[in-house]
Amino acid sequence: MATDVQPDAKAAPADPGRRPYRFTAEQFWKMIEAGVFPESHFELVRGRIYLTTKHEPHNFTVRRTVKLLRAMTPAGFYVRPEASLRHDRWSVPEPDVAVVPGDEDIFQPEPPLTSEAVLIVEVCASTPWSDYRQKAGLYASAGVPTYWIVDVVGRKIDVFTKPRGAGREAAYAEHHAFAEGAPAPVVLDGREVGRVDAKDLLPPIEEPPKPTSPTA
Repeated sequence: MATDVQPDAKAAPADPGRRPYRFTAEQFWKMIEAGVFPESHFELVRGRIYLTTKHEPHNFTVRRTVKLLRAMTPAGFYVRPEASLRHDRWSVPEPDVAVVPGDEDIFQPEPPLTSEAVLIVEVCASTPWSDYRQKAGLYASAGVPTYWIVDVVGRKIDVFTKPRGAGREAAYAEHHAFAEGAPAPVVLDGREVGRVDAKDLLPPIEEPPKPTSPTA
């Protein structure tokens, strides 16, 4: 079977942190099993493989998000950081954080389905198109009830709920933005289990250096 492994110039615009390639989900899993990919983060979204570059503001925010969500996730669910989910024939997403049913201490031979996730979080530091458009549609098509984007630049949490539609027409019907100082509700399986403030997830803002006094 011929496979297009070249970047697709006619595809949707690429974010600076990702490079697109075209494969099937079956091929993608076989390449993972064969050790084709180096030690890095890859995912398959609608037939294209993306290498994701993650810098320290992103990594810090992911760690903080995982820590705070784990503290409030009830029994019967667990927090799954930066790990693949099974979606369909054309997609194997790797969300930054997903809350899924089960127990992280019990081995499962296959990753959870995207549709099983009760909350998915993407940290947006350099991938606005993929997070706000591509991934939003993908997770809505799977019926994920709540999708968060933690916006590192905008310093806010965008919360998307009420998925509607199917396939490429899927979208979230409601969107609320929670700026620093306005905690976002954490809703798991239809129940609010706590609230998280964007300022507790994001790296601190660097203050400009203070001017020095001129020497005599």
